[in-house]
Amino acid sequence: QFGQELRLIGGIDVDALLQSKDAIRREIETKVPPLLAQGGYVPLADGRVRGNVPFENYVYYREVLEEVTQV
Repeated sequence: QFGQELRLIGGIDVDALLQSKDAIRREIETKVPPLLAQGGYVPLADGRVRGNVPFENYVYYREVLEEVTQV
């Protein structure tokens, strides 16, 4: 509706980081590319990543995010 007038930050469900690597990848791959294609989007977790997120999952989230956002 708002097109290039709307800017977004976040949108990646932080609860996905508590799940499997497949769930993390699915969350990122389904949301990030379409939003990036529209422009005006900064992909980040939706909220603060809490201490109950396993460090291995957080590292994987960052790796997949970097992979998906490479131009």
